[in-house]
Amino acid sequence: MTPALIGVDWGTTNLRAWALDGAGGVLAEATSAQGIGALAGEGFAQVLRDLVGGWTDGGVPIVLGGMIGSRQGWHEAPYLACPARVETLAASALTLDTGVGRGWIVPGLSCRAETGIIDVMRGEEVQLCGLALEDGVAVLPGTHSKWVVVRRGEIVGFRTFMTGELFAVLKAHSILGRLMQEGEPDLDAFATGVARALADPALTALLFSVRSEGLFDRLPAASLADYLSGLLTGTEIAANAVHRDAPTTIVGSGPLAARYALALERAGFPAPRIVDGVTAATRGLHLIARQLPGALA
Repeated sequence: MTPALIGVDWGTTNLRAWALDGAGGVLAEATSAQGIGALAGEGFAQVLRDLVGGWTDGGVPIVLGGMIGSRQGWHEAPYLACPARVETLAASALTLDTGVGRGWIVPGLSCRAETGIIDVMRGEEVQLCGLALEDGVAVLPGTHSKWVVVRRGEIVGFRTFMTGELFAVLKAHSILGRLMQEGEPDLDAFATGVARALADPALTALLFSVRSEGLFDRLPAASLADYLSGLLTGTEIAANAVHRDAPTTIVGSGPLAARYALALERAGFPAPRIVDGVTAATRGLHLIARQLPGALA
């Protein structure tokens, strides 16, 4: 196997790499638990060599995205201010000798809202490139969900919502979690939470209803976590009601993507397109590589 490109998504907790052919097809993939958080600022070259060294004799270009370009990563790739597109991300990529071939680190993105608040992303910009959107809104659910506006092929702005992290904190470290029990997923409880948040997105008031629903046995203990998830997801979507008429793409897979699709439709958004996150990442890495001088023939 001789790949045309090695693409890498190097996050805080995990590392994923793909051997890609000239058209961006996946020839092989490899994963590691050696995210940047486990490396304490050193040892990156050896970890990469151990993971992908068998794919290259040193002549295969390597494009890296994610937290590897952060201040705690291998080399810091400064944030690129929006608007941005594939070409500008490639033009701002940081070159480096990876030890197993010439490499480029894709920069993250920043944007400033009208309120003056600055938002940032690292890694999601690669997936956004892989969507090849012309116009619309991309939703990337997760620990820190992103809502991204694309116009004429450019990423013009985005907002981050700490929905996933807030769910985890409230479930594990607040009074709300004390009545919760593990059980089968309850989509009806999730949908109830979404509907209540859409009707009245006063989050701090809504959150206490998780406890009262349990105290008065209006919801089973095993359904309270799904209800909480619905409240948080619905509040996130309510904050983005301005995009209700825009074509919407969800980047993700599995139950989380399905739940966001359900919540969006309950909020009156058009039925969203769903694109698997790995597919978006590999496509994005390939499209960026095509714009890098000397990366792909």
